[in-house]
Amino acid sequence: MAQVKGILVNDGGAPARIINFIAAEAISAGEGLKIAASGKCALTTDNNLPLAGVALTDAAAEAQCSMVTGSGIVMYMICDGDVNRGDNLMTDEAAAGGLIIWSSSDGTNTAVAYALEDAPAAGGLTKVLVV
Repeated sequence: MAQVKGILVNDGGAPARIINFIAAEAISAGEGLKIAASGKCALTTDNNLPLAGVALTDAAAEAQCSMVTGSGIVMYMICDGDVNRGDNLMTDEAAAGGLIIWSSSDGTNTAVAYALEDAPAAGGLTKVLVV
């Protein structure tokens, strides 16, 4: 059985569900997820779409992965780059499953979370509010 990491900060006030899916690829806890055409969960890769959820557990390809879904939930997620408290965040297309600072350069990118703390200098998990 998968080990749950300390990524869930939610106090129980926001509507959230934990749903189990089969992973389409290797997934790490804290990565953003989508539902692939196969019906399996996969890493987010499109910054124009919302998140289906956040991986609660690590999972190998074809193994069970627990996904936390809902909006208004506070999670620790993988953020790439120089993310600071208050930044709007979107999916990082270059590093699937991670989040980067939101940019509206073409007016179509979707903000999926807000940073609630500065990202660690060495990278890693950052507290965010999922929208």
